[in-house]
Amino acid sequence: EAIVIPDESRNLDASNCVYPAEYEGHFDSLMIFKDEIRKAVQSLANKIHEDYQGCRPVMVCILKGSNPFYQHLLDALQDHKQGYNTEFIRVSSYEGTNSTGHVKIEGGLDVNMLQQRHVILVEDIVDTGTTLSHLIPMLKEMTNPPPASIEVCSLLSKRINKPQKVEAKYVGFSIPDHFIVGYGLDHNELYRDTEDIWIISQKGIDFDPSCLS
Repeated sequence: EAIVIPDESRNLDASNCVYPAEYEGHFDSLMIFKDEIRKAVQSLANKIHEDYQGCRPVMVCILKGSNPFYQHLLDALQDHKQGYNTEFIRVSSYEGTNSTGHVKIEGGLDVNMLQQRHVILVEDIVDTGTTLSHLIPMLKEMTNPPPASIEVCSLLSKRINKPQKVEAKYVGFSIPDHFIVGYGLDHNELYRDTEDIWIISQKGIDFDPSCLS
């Protein structure tokens, strides 16, 4: 079961959190500590290992946002002596703070590696499910013969006011509908370089990244 982050603020003490100095004032509040993330990743690796013992799933990292989660998940799978293959794909469906509903594959993927294999798509966050609802059928169409199975592992699942088009089988946290950044999640290519997950402030949303060198 996913860890449920409540709708109301958790009032976490962020005094010991580390992030680049240029982000000062860019966060409203801390949503998830890095230690909580690592524990959730270990739990997800346990579940995946239980389901895939005896076979080598293809772990597909959906770039860029899921990269830190992906790397830590693979480390945790290695602790179980779980074999896997790795692939990477870059898919875009976001502009600014809102999902556009448009999906485009921008990265290379060796679809031959997916033929008749058990595939796990590794995401940072699922909210509307728009990206996955387009990507999964595309992968099945691009691969001949198709994968034996395609499942989704997402660190976060956002609680929104409409049904998700695709639900992840493996989820670390169920979170409220806030705009969050950190641990790979960005806004205008900033904030990926933090270890914790934050609710972004208006100052962070309005910040012009072109002023950074």
